[in-house]
Amino acid sequence: MMVHRAGTRAAAAGCLVALVGPARAGTPRNTPAAIDVDRDDAPAGRIGFGFDGGEPVDAWGVSLAGAWLERPIEIPAGAFGAGARASQPVRRRQTLAFGAAIALGDRIVLDVRLRGSHQVGERLAAAGDPAPLARFVFHDLRFGGRIRVAGNASRAAFLRAELTLPTGDDAQLAGDARWTAAWSLLGRARLPHEITVAATAGIRLHGAEVVVGDRLVGDELFGAAGIAVPLPIDPLNSLTGPVQATAELIGSYGDHVGTRAGPDPLEARLGVQLQPRQGFAVGVHAGFGLDDQIGAPAFRAVIEFGWTPQLAHRPDPVTPEPGDDSDDDSSDPDGSPTASITPPS
Repeated sequence: MMVHRAGTRAAAAGCLVALVGPARAGTPRNTPAAIDVDRDDAPAGRIGFGFDGGEPVDAWGVSLAGAWLERPIEIPAGAFGAGARASQPVRRRQTLAFGAAIALGDRIVLDVRLRGSHQVGERLAAAGDPAPLARFVFHDLRFGGRIRVAGNASRAAFLRAELTLPTGDDAQLAGDARWTAAWSLLGRARLPHEITVAATAGIRLHGAEVVVGDRLVGDELFGAAGIAVPLPIDPLNSLTGPVQATAELIGSYGDHVGTRAGPDPLEARLGVQLQPRQGFAVGVHAGFGLDDQIGAPAFRAVIEFGWTPQLAHRPDPVTPEPGDDSDDDSSDPDGSPTASITPPS
């Protein structure tokens, strides 16, 4: 039985769980390395916020992102038992992520992302586990999809679903013990002066809950909000789109099972995005954790590149106004009548 914290946050959690169905019950696994300490939700195949903010994909897209993280997980003293010292299972991590997306019509987008990392840290030495931390690891393969349920290019609401498969190095804090599945509702709006805002909220279920010291990594609520503001600058004098300054807040609220509570990481990010040429975008972001939680790094730096070619769209047909004979083929451009020539049968 899952027991949520009192107050309005517990009520919100109950509503989301009721919508997506009950989570599976089970005994948490005491395998503290079988988690991913960096649950980066950046969209695949396009450049945008650190979460899916409804960024457009006209036909298809690919993305490549590199990230530098400092201390994405810190374990306080005593978390692994009386007398256990404080530790940093992963002290630093450099990550490379490849993503691809494809649009099915103008409402559906499917994407996939794969990440690999180099990392340093002491793994579970503070818990008495002498196994060293692997330097090079792969993360879980993530599939995602979203559908626009209302709105248009200026204002829209979407539903998104994600599934990760346990293909990562779950013994090295780079992958979950089993699958995870997430559902979320997101909205995107373009305001005056080309300002864009986006927000999302949802729930993520874990196929296995894992005990990490005094924390329980399992089902969680998550949410994020961001804003992109165009800047009146063109440092290259050749950009095909405006330079945008971005700000966002990303966090999650962990579940309770018995006396253990899940982590509640909260991270703030600032960034700049630009478009050197049509279809090609570059983003640079920096973030930092606002609390000392698993998944809230002390510092994060990201540079990402995306290629999302645009298709040539046929313009909408123009409906002539009543009395408008501009489309009448019976006259020349100067208005004089044109003789009709009928070919012989």
